[in-house]
Amino acid sequence: MEQAMLPEWEPQLIEEAIETAERRLQEEDRKARKRAIQLAREQGYHRLALEIDRPARTAAGPGQLSFFPTDPTLFDVKE
Repeated sequence: MEQAMLPEWEPQLIEEAIETAERRLQEEDRKARKRAIQLAREQGYHRLALEIDRPARTAAGPGQLSFFPTDPTLFDVKE
């Protein structure tokens, strides 16, 4: 059984469609990464604003950073 010959333009059309889809996917990925960074930044600003407005009553847990440390650390100067 002989395979039907494709017209000359058909493989080129298919290749162009694939390239367009790949470019669109790359652009969507780029926008998604940019938006994720922006959302993380906004969340950080919000958390900082809340901490400044209403500081936590409890100290940070072991290994946690705090916005306003009150416990002396190794690098604090003793007065």
